[in-house]
Amino acid sequence: MMRPVFITTNSVQTSRWQSAFSDAKIYCDPVVGAVPVDADTIVWILLDGNWQQHLVSVSNLGAKVVALTLNESATEARRLIALGARGYVHALAVPELLLKVKKAVEYDGLWLGQDLMQQLLAPSERSPVIGYEKLSVREKAVAELVAQGLSNKEVARQLSITERTVKAHLSACFEKLNVRDRMQLAMHVRPLIRAL
Repeated sequence: MMRPVFITTNSVQTSRWQSAFSDAKIYCDPVVGAVPVDADTIVWILLDGNWQQHLVSVSNLGAKVVALTLNESATEARRLIALGARGYVHALAVPELLLKVKKAVEYDGLWLGQDLMQQLLAPSERSPVIGYEKLSVREKAVAELVAQGLSNKEVARQLSITERTVKAHLSACFEKLNVRDRMQLAMHVRPLIRAL
């Protein structure tokens, strides 16, 4: 069970955080690097004040980060994922939603909420992904199935290959497309799939 820690400013504090996590530690305007965290901590950072420095500091210590925003946007979500955040949610979300976010992040998932996820994965007018043409036919098939939300086991079953082979193809896709994880892969590949 990961410990919840909140880093906020004087501008936003809510009893909802303590309602969701009675054991939560809440730090208001702390000095960067002064909040005790480790790999067993989920740090909820309000996007205000020195939030970027806090995000870098706690990420370097192995903590998982959830960004708390007052104005959700796909652009901001995309930026925070690129910075390493594992979750993105409204700062005033209800306790039940905060618990769902924690559970997803705790199990190495990513939380954006359904509306933002649809916006991020919607077709866009941007140029094709650099490197996509370098993928083999099998790597493209794996990437497209992963972008549709299938697990490695489901991809392996559908393509009649082993899970180990799926992992190898995914690693090649990450390297060739210069993406970090499944979410970034999906964000790049989904628009291409819909364009076909």
